[in-house]
Amino acid sequence: MSRYKAKLTHLSIKTSFVLLLLFSAVSGFSQNDTVRINSDYQIMYCSATNGTVLPMQEIQLLLKGPKNKKWFVSFSVNNSPAMILNGNEGIDFSEYNMSLFFKNTSGHVKNYTIELKEAWLEDLSPLVIPEKYKSATVQVMPLATPEIEDYHPKVKINTSQKYAAKIGKNSSYSVWVPEGAAILKNESKIEDHKQEIELKIKWPDHEASNYFKLIETDAFGCNSDTIFAGLEVVKSFQVTFGDNNNLCEGQSLVLTPIIDLPSDYSYLWSTGENTKEISVDKEGTYNLTVTDLNDNQVVKSKIEVSTQKSPVVNIEDHVVIDDENPILDIFEKGSTYLWSDGSTDSELNISESGKYSVTVTSGNGCSSAKSFSAKMKSELFEINLPEVIQLCGNQKMNLEPSLSIDQKYRYLWKNGSSDSSIDIDKAGDYWIKITDPDGFQQTANTKVIYHPNPIIDLGTDITLWDGESAVLDAGNEGSEFIWNTGENTQSINVNSGGVFVVEVKDHNGCLNKDTLYIHHRKGEKFGVFLGEDYSICSGDSILINPVIEGNPVYPLQYNWLGFANKTPEIYLKENGHYCLEVTDANGNTESDCLEINLLPTPKIDLGQDLKSYADKKIVLDAGTPNCFYKWVTGDITRKITVQTEGKYWVEVTTDSNCTASDTIDVGFLENYPYVGLPKAFSPNGDGHNDKLFVRGEDVKEVTLIIYNRLGQKLFETTNINSGWDGFFKGQMQDIDVYVYVLEVTFLDGKTVMKKGNVALLR
Repeated sequence: MSRYKAKLTHLSIKTSFVLLLLFSAVSGFSQNDTVRINSDYQIMYCSATNGTVLPMQEIQLLLKGPKNKKWFVSFSVNNSPAMILNGNEGIDFSEYNMSLFFKNTSGHVKNYTIELKEAWLEDLSPLVIPEKYKSATVQVMPLATPEIEDYHPKVKINTSQKYAAKIGKNSSYSVWVPEGAAILKNESKIEDHKQEIELKIKWPDHEASNYFKLIETDAFGCNSDTIFAGLEVVKSFQVTFGDNNNLCEGQSLVLTPIIDLPSDYSYLWSTGENTKEISVDKEGTYNLTVTDLNDNQVVKSKIEVSTQKSPVVNIEDHVVIDDENPILDIFEKGSTYLWSDGSTDSELNISESGKYSVTVTSGNGCSSAKSFSAKMKSELFEINLPEVIQLCGNQKMNLEPSLSIDQKYRYLWKNGSSDSSIDIDKAGDYWIKITDPDGFQQTANTKVIYHPNPIIDLGTDITLWDGESAVLDAGNEGSEFIWNTGENTQSINVNSGGVFVVEVKDHNGCLNKDTLYIHHRKGEKFGVFLGEDYSICSGDSILINPVIEGNPVYPLQYNWLGFANKTPEIYLKENGHYCLEVTDANGNTESDCLEINLLPTPKIDLGQDLKSYADKKIVLDAGTPNCFYKWVTGDITRKITVQTEGKYWVEVTTDSNCTASDTIDVGFLENYPYVGLPKAFSPNGDGHNDKLFVRGEDVKEVTLIIYNRLGQKLFETTNINSGWDGFFKGQMQDIDVYVYVLEVTFLDGKTVMKKGNVALLR
């Protein structure tokens, strides 16, 4: 039986039926001629295996028709539009294999019903299609889909690789490996309605290219195989890098090695880092050593990183757009552009204020992005601030700009102030930056010039005696003058007492004034003189006798300010400022002052009278340094040493010739009982000399103090039977020499004091 591939043509069922009725009346066809589907057809089909994207299964049905005649038949699948089998060519055989291709990607069983619609001969005579043989239904099974995990198209020679696969719960499977490979483990178990397979494959000991295949056979006996082509067995893994080795300026580049074999690896970069990926921000050569931890195989690789410039987007954060030419152009040769509105030209036509952004990519692939705000020039505020401000003297003002649009602003003055206005009190250049709510700034400047007020000095207040006159000069030639006397000249002549005021206005319009008080007195002028200021030693006094010059009218009255003394002469002995007023018979008063400065007198304290042993020396210290010294012994040094009993005095004189003295009695004792300390002790716990005790005879009272080298007190006792054990605050002290101070009072009431050193040993 010959087999032909079907050629199908769409045909309208309604049109076909009308034609058949027409020609049946003419041709007179036989009711015995029929077209039918052979009842002996395959009902179940497996989905096609090894398909590409959408596997299709070929379905074949045997049709039977008239013998020795050309006949035609139309059919549909699952009630789809009818199609003519084999098209206009028709069928010349009584038996014909109808071949159809069906897809099943649904994952479950899919039914396809093929129904014969109409049949006719070449002369359009109708043929009968028996109802019983008019249709056939076939089932296409779902394609089994095994899942393999951890698969990789490359493996290393002489290595073992584990794989995991999942197939249907009721499926069976077979594994195919290349020649020279061996399956070391092949186990399966049912988990969560799936059959999980564990495989371990030992790969060949030579390089080769081959295939690894897992075939699943489902419960219906249908196969579906997963073939992984290009399985390559290699000697070593390879380490490469992608094509991206360009470091964009100002950015960083992540270097990621590409390894063609899966395994556990360790990494060591020439930078010292041991991670798989590293981020670099400098150009240069970066070396990488990769070690396969399973077999210690080492592969080295490197990548050259070169720096590429990132494009510079020359757009300010806030752009003011000209209303007449609203084009923003940032053209840079070789670059591409992407604006926030999706346009890709180098220029952007901005028709309204708002926020915009652009990404510029240079020819080397480096990109820079910029976001900015744009505002039409007509919508931008203006600042009104005087260019020059002129002020006089100490004049102050509040400087506040005027703004064209009423809205909230942020202010920044040159001095850092954020207020809307500032107080001006000195000359200089002032600027202000004002920012509107959208972040747009305007700047204005002003220059503040200060002109000094005219300097007027009429002098100190004066006194005019009978017959005297004075000229008052306001200075500032060329200015305008107004005196309270009504005069408007630079200077005036006065011969009487009173208050004189002048106001001066210079060419800058700056004003100033001065006032002078003139006192008029009867009689002739006289003066009082107390002489120069005096310095005296503390404890001394000085007689002050004033001198009167001129011709006062007697009798005179004297008044020492701050004293009840009304006499001309006075003794002064304290630091201070002293003034004397002298008034004559006309009531005219003159005065003079002087300063009394007390010089320090040296302080001397030779201390209490002393007693010591006859074989000891006593040092006497006058105390005050940098002075002149005179001892009863004739010595002129600050300190002297005495060894005999007697009364000793010293006189000390400073460089300002102030003198003080002191006296002390010195006595020496003989034949006192012995008292003292050993020169060393050893607190080592051996029971010998473990503590430091005071030893002596006829002792009534005792005080013993121990110090370390730093002067820190370590021990003190007033009990002659209490000794130092070498400890301080629970800590044994170091081997060293320590200082002791010992004061002893004997039974006869006499007291001695000793100082010395004692050694702590171990």
